[in-house]
Amino acid sequence: MKIIGISSSGRKNSYSKQVVKDIVEASKIDYEMIDISKLKIKGCMGCLQCAKDNACVQEDDFNDVINKINKADALVFGGGNYYGMLNAIGHSFWERTFALRHREAFLLAGKPGVAVGMDRSAEQKPATNFIKKMMLSNKMEVIAEYTASGNHQCYDCGYGHECVVGNVYADMGLVTKEEAARNRPEEYIPSEKQRAVDIGNMLGSILRSR
Repeated sequence: MKIIGISSSGRKNSYSKQVVKDIVEASKIDYEMIDISKLKIKGCMGCLQCAKDNACVQEDDFNDVINKINKADALVFGGGNYYGMLNAIGHSFWERTFALRHREAFLLAGKPGVAVGMDRSAEQKPATNFIKKMMLSNKMEVIAEYTASGNHQCYDCGYGHECVVGNVYADMGLVTKEEAARNRPEEYIPSEKQRAVDIGNMLGSILRSR
């Protein structure tokens, strides 16, 4: 058995990468982490050439990643919220899965998935919901979702309290004055890490029972 873990974040030590890794490690099943920000995956061209065989004709890294996912037993996908939606790298990947679902083929149908989104709004969670929506539209089985606020860009850009924008966020109540000034990423607190571990344990248990 094998699980594919993917993060669409371009940050070296991103929150979503850590969460995805914690989930797949806790499953106690063989896994592979794929950083799609280091790959070349363009958006869908809408050419419809995939309708004949459910394979995208674009020559980039997408098909290699999809082949690995097709052979794997589960997918854990994480990404950040940029401007109120999943970041463009993650969006391009999911957009290309249009190639997998012609003539009722749905190549990812039934594959267990976990959606991990870095959303500052726990109520709206647009990044998490988009990942979940794309999994479901590909007829995957979403067994869990994980939402956390992740790193705020104003915490780790290097300018802290000197930045007017950071203070604007504080005035809006999105962060505290202390958070705007401390100039470091939010901590991955034990309770949030435990949520990831619990999901990983459940995923491993589900796969081993099949």
